Amino acid sequence: MAAVIDINSSVVRMNIAQWDTEKIVVLDRLEKPVQLGKEVFSTGYVSFDTLGSLLNILNGFREKAFEYGISSLPVIASTAFREASNQAYILDHILRRTKLDVEVLDDTEVSAILFDAMKNHASTPERDVLFVYGGTGTTDFHLIKNEKSALAHSIQTGLLKIAEMLREASDFSSHTESMAEEYIYSFLNRENRIKDMFHASKVFFSAANLQPLYKLLGVSAQDGVVSVKSAALLQVYDDCRSYSNEQLCNLYQMPAHQSEMLYSTIALLAAILRRTKAKRLYCAQLSLADALLDILLRPGARRSHNSGLRSGALSSAVDLAKRYRCDIAHCLMVTETAERVLSKLKGPFGFSKRHETLLQIACILHECGYFINSENTQQATFDLVKNAHIYGLRRQDALLAANIIVPNGFADTRNTGQLDEDILLASKMNAILQLADSLDASRKQKATLREVSLSDDSLVISVRTDEDITLETWMFRQSALLLRESFGISPELKVRSRYGLEESEQ
Repeated sequence: MAAVIDINSSVVRMNIAQWDTEKIVVLDRLEKPVQLGKEVFSTGYVSFDTLGSLLNILNGFREKAFEYGISSLPVIASTAFREASNQAYILDHILRRTKLDVEVLDDTEVSAILFDAMKNHASTPERDVLFVYGGTGTTDFHLIKNEKSALAHSIQTGLLKIAEMLREASDFSSHTESMAEEYIYSFLNRENRIKDMFHASKVFFSAANLQPLYKLLGVSAQDGVVSVKSAALLQVYDDCRSYSNEQLCNLYQMPAHQSEMLYSTIALLAAILRRTKAKRLYCAQLSLADALLDILLRPGARRSHNSGLRSGALSSAVDLAKRYRCDIAHCLMVTETAERVLSKLKGPFGFSKRHETLLQIACILHECGYFINSENTQQATFDLVKNAHIYGLRRQDALLAANIIVPNGFADTRNTGQLDEDILLASKMNAILQLADSLDASRKQKATLREVSLSDDSLVISVRTDEDITLETWMFRQSALLLRESFGISPELKVRSRYGLEESEQ
């Protein structure tokens, strides 16, 4: 049995569930409305009155969880909390008044959790599937190609933000029927990353509350998934776009806040479907709390989720490298060499799977700055990686990956909460990256890595080549000094040539 509290932009939600042989059974769902998103998106902070309401809700939810015998209660928050200028103050008050420690998730973390659950709902034979999650403050996209993560991206508008924009616009204009569509298009048309996703043959959409949409379309959820023709939804949107919110309320017998979110939802879906070749739209109602309970309770789900995070992050990094015209063959060779070296150092120096993933991402993206600035490539690379949207990678981890490539980048980011252990980790990982990079200094993949072995005080790297690798040997000698300083281990290069001779460079 487990429970999760999700502090959303418009509602605080707690789901209580347990694993029952083959499926997750929801025992209780509690929801209380809040004005977090409306307040933060308009004023930039959470007011004292709203905080008071939030504290009362959280204390009530905690007592309910105790009734079920649940003492460990994860509490998560996303967009509204992330954008609130007084976030630290609010989190401190919640901890002191409720004893609940709220974890504010990055948008990349949220989308990875949600898409993992969405893939469990979607049974799809199509090669290209576009998953879309309509959040309150952001809309997240994830493209799956041949059952592998290909692209992931977020746009900084969601269903509540669209509704707020329309409400404010209606105060000074009666001609708002096309505003939602144009507002959404302004985000969808900005980046090629989004445009590349619209070639998918199938679109799978989720949001926390789809019941108003199902009512509008005249469908009911079966097995959690609803399928509707794209043309039918576009027709419904065209019919509804000229209605006022009051008319929608009366026509479909729903509260004003539901009709506002409903219109935002169909406007978003219409904008997406007009750009794809998908003939049907698949929908499943899903909240972040549902997705987290799936990871907590489903046997093997956490291991599968972590594995999916790593593979998705690497796929996103390769996609970025291609976008910035990196030499992919070189980047992958550096990545493979660095992996082999790290595998030997992992035990003695305590490196984790997370460290391995960050090193791989750094190796893949270590030259992406050349595409932006050939004169100051290090700074350009640092900035690109630090700000990159990589699937499942937290902002703090993206910053750490950037510092693995450019270790002195921490000099400009001391105020971001980076720890001394991260600075040390970045320098050690950079030494491995530099050593791996030296073995393909010519960018011609002349040498094949045969073996990496570690003794007490030396790291022996054996390669085979039929070509002249004088440049690689010289570069190896330079980078070996850095690794020796970082680890106290002396790297040694053994080269087997076409003549069967073995040379050593230490």
